[in-house]
Amino acid sequence: MPKIVSSSVVSSSDHSGQQEDQRHTLHVYYCLCSEFLLVIDVDLRQLPRRRTDNAIIVSNTRRTYKFTAQADDCVLLKRREGFEKQFRYRCPRCDLLVAYEMTESRKMGPYTYILDCALTEVQGSVPVHAIQDIAVE
Repeated sequence: MPKIVSSSVVSSSDHSGQQEDQRHTLHVYYCLCSEFLLVIDVDLRQLPRRRTDNAIIVSNTRRTYKFTAQADDCVLLKRREGFEKQFRYRCPRCDLLVAYEMTESRKMGPYTYILDCALTEVQGSVPVHAIQDIAVE
């Protein structure tokens, strides 16, 4: 019986010609101070926005994500239609307000709202519309 000295398996793949499957892509987002805050299965630019404050609406039942912001206090805001209760999230590093929910049980409600221009895809880079010029007359 022949004796096997060694065995090896060589495998390779070439993904350069294939398009990336968007269903399996994870998107990473950072606070303006460069702290990692969110990894999610969809590009935030593709999600709907609230009309009241232009916040990005993340469905807690349809999206898979990990959000590392710290839970903050509840704030009561006056809106045109009445009052709105927000359970807020802040960056653990710089204390910037980045998101909120409408229910007290965190991530158990239907939606998490990410504030407009609070997160960036490029660490250490500020989104284009995050800082607005104020005209001085």
